[in-house]
Amino acid sequence: MRFSILIVLLILSACAEQNTVAEKQSLTNLDWVNVTSPTKSHLRGLDAAFDGTIWASGTDGTVLRSLDSGSSWELLSIPNCLEIDLRDIEAFDRDNAVAMSSGNGVKIFQTIDGGLTWNLSFEDTNRSLFFDGIDFNDARGMAYGDPIDGKFSVLESIDSGKTWEHYDRTTMDSAIVGEAGFAASGTGIVLGNSTIWIAASGGKEARVYRTSASSSWETFSTPLSSSASAGIFSMAFFHDMHGIVVGGDYKDSTNAENNAAFTMDGGLTWKSPSNNPSGYRSCVVFLDDGTAVATGRSGTDISYDEGQSWEPISPKGYFSCIGLGNVLIGVGRSGKIGRIQFR
Repeated sequence: MRFSILIVLLILSACAEQNTVAEKQSLTNLDWVNVTSPTKSHLRGLDAAFDGTIWASGTDGTVLRSLDSGSSWELLSIPNCLEIDLRDIEAFDRDNAVAMSSGNGVKIFQTIDGGLTWNLSFEDTNRSLFFDGIDFNDARGMAYGDPIDGKFSVLESIDSGKTWEHYDRTTMDSAIVGEAGFAASGTGIVLGNSTIWIAASGGKEARVYRTSASSSWETFSTPLSSSASAGIFSMAFFHDMHGIVVGGDYKDSTNAENNAAFTMDGGLTWKSPSNNPSGYRSCVVFLDDGTAVATGRSGTDISYDEGQSWEPISPKGYFSCIGLGNVLIGVGRSGKIGRIQFR
């Protein structure tokens, strides 16, 4: 949904003849402002809807919603889910959202009444399943998890998350030894207009699975380091050609080596930036056609050239972030929420 909401918000901004955040401003004016949070649960799921509503999710079955660009939040947790870690959430509008659990199987919940009630739309109790992220483009959605029987687990919905089916993995490449996804921010999968990307790490290399309307599934190498604790933790595409991956090693969060890459050809080739983000980063998001922000627990960085170079803007960091117009919202450990207001 991040892919779709970015395009819509940019069109609305252009129609209003507003300045975009791509107009480079002094980095001394940029920093996170703390926002009062109604929870102490860890938050990793975060998404913005077409109408500007923001939804967040996390441990203890926690769900939050903001109707004012992240300035204030209400608690709308899912009943009887205190043991469930909702690692990702997808926003449709102020009433409709889909939340996904990670660990010990998978559960996907849907609300159509603003979080007052939640419907369990999919459940698999196989405890070996660990799902990493979920994404939608309009009514079509996909959720992916670590490999089972040699290939990544994938679910698909064509009705905005009301129902789910197992995706046909016949043409998907087999996972290499040690390969899995990272569920740090739920942004290891992106559904573009004609292309789907899935991030994979933990094996001998960090790579991206890719399929499009004109090609079956293929895998493409990235220059990011890969190990059980290192690789691609987040991925963002501005459109079907220009994209960014970020990550690093979460056990060595200040290490800035081999922790980001960019593509200008839809993910067929990936190049290292001239200046990397300044440490491990768990989430990246485009704010407009040139500006991107990456954040992680050791800080936040900005790129004004589609990920080709990065500059640090704050030592404060978050698990996940999302852009909404000229505002950046971050969520993280123990319910931490922050905002950056761009000019």
